[in-house]
Amino acid sequence: MSDQRYHADDTAVVATAAAAVIGRSPRVGYVPARANLVRDGVAVALLILALLLPWNLDFGLGVPGTDGSLFAVIAAVTLLAMLAALAPHVGPFRLAAAEQNVRRTSRIRLLLGVAYMAVAIAFVGYQLLETWRGGGTGLAPPGVGPGLLVGLAGALLASQPPITSITIQDNGFRSWYAAARMLGALSIALATLAVAFNVYWRLRYLFLTNDAFSGSDVAVIVTTLLYGAEAMIALVIASRWLTERTAAARLATAAIGASGALAATLIWVLPIGRDVDAFHGIAQNTSTAAVGYEGYLFWAAAAAIVAPTTLYAIFLVKPPTLGAYRSAAEKCLTLIAFWAFAAAALRVVDYLIAWTLDLPSALYDTVAMTVFNLITGLIARWLHRQLVRGEVALPVISAFSGLLFVFTVANLAIGVALAPRYAEPSPTAVYGNNLAQQITSTFDVTVCLLSLAVLIAMLFTGPLAGYLVRRHDARVAAPVPTPEPSISAPPISAPPTLARPPQPAAVPRIVRLREDSTAVLPAPPTEEIAAPTAGLRILRRERASEPTIALPTPPDDA
Repeated sequence: MSDQRYHADDTAVVATAAAAVIGRSPRVGYVPARANLVRDGVAVALLILALLLPWNLDFGLGVPGTDGSLFAVIAAVTLLAMLAALAPHVGPFRLAAAEQNVRRTSRIRLLLGVAYMAVAIAFVGYQLLETWRGGGTGLAPPGVGPGLLVGLAGALLASQPPITSITIQDNGFRSWYAAARMLGALSIALATLAVAFNVYWRLRYLFLTNDAFSGSDVAVIVTTLLYGAEAMIALVIASRWLTERTAAARLATAAIGASGALAATLIWVLPIGRDVDAFHGIAQNTSTAAVGYEGYLFWAAAAAIVAPTTLYAIFLVKPPTLGAYRSAAEKCLTLIAFWAFAAAALRVVDYLIAWTLDLPSALYDTVAMTVFNLITGLIARWLHRQLVRGEVALPVISAFSGLLFVFTVANLAIGVALAPRYAEPSPTAVYGNNLAQQITSTFDVTVCLLSLAVLIAMLFTGPLAGYLVRRHDARVAAPVPTPEPSISAPPISAPPTLARPPQPAAVPRIVRLREDSTAVLPAPPTEEIAAPTAGLRILRRERASEPTIALPTPPDDA
């Protein structure tokens, strides 16, 4: 066989090509143009979309009684946030200009986005104040609408430092990750207070009256505790992802944040959204809304913080592998399974309460909705176990992920179609519907989008992985023209990329060593034997440390 140590060919000239970037200041470093452009473009799109959506039940486009002066303030802070997103790309602070400093640009972006964050905090404070004032009166608090969800996410995207080699090497996003963990802890704390507040106001009248408890009072206590526990556990499961430091938790946070904001937007825009959620996509601080603003708002904010750098690092792995998404999918499947089983339990409890109090109920509808919830939970639980074990083929996991998405959508559809309704039409206000029993909510749409994210991840790491590998190999194997050197060209800040040309498979050949390079070794001396032996005998060499034992001569057979 041919050995390069003995028969080496001439050194092959491999063409190299650097990234298409211009020279930059050493205080900026390498800038991944696509990653920064996509992040800031999404930020601008979210900021514009926030102007077209309601921020709560009292303010927003399409909400009656909206204050025009407040809308002008929102437009002003939106403009500042958009300038923060455009600063690294256009204007005097763009990173492509000479003598720029990425730290200075980062500070400018943060200062321009602080005003938007302050307005968002003011809206949250207004929600808390109105919730406290209207407690026990039956008045719906203003809540937090999809405009505030997507607007705050866009402002946080625009306020982050640019993704450069310097910020990544110096870990410039450490403080932002710490802020995301604080948001997770704050979300759990506010959710606990919200659940306790709702339980207190719903049960307060029972302790102020001297009448004996009746069946309806017991039903109120049971439903209040169960609905509050369901909302609390679901929120804690998802908000714990915000407090973790792993890449899988950040991927799951990005998925739940994007799913929640998109779900709220779809419910407000689509005509059927009012039937899905009585508050029309505006998250509330009540147990009837399943998961209140304590979840959606902080999920969207944390997703905007951790998603850009996490996805940038994950997408550098070519082709994508299941190991990067396995733990994140497991977390999402845990939440989906819990929600499905909890919804099935609540449907059974509601039917038993209605049957006990002689209220109108439909056994067939309850059984159908409960069975769909149970099947959805079983599929999610099975997928979770198989991902943990890693014994089932990826195409099978992808197929069952698609089945899970179908069942989550079916749960949402039959939850709206089979829910009991009043004869009166829906109210003309922004919120409210004519459903006699509301179990479906915005979070059901969030679960559907979350299952869709799991399906996409399983497809691109399973059946479509081979296609991605072939496409990546073809792109790498494509010949890259050698750039002509220019005297006046600035130094390239990006590291060179090795372009390995395609090499045809060589036929194996036998190569003989050269005679002049072969060392001739002398033959070993031979020992002459006086007389041939009649038979073979094994001679054992005597050890120097052992005494010699004289054995008697064996008798001659002849």
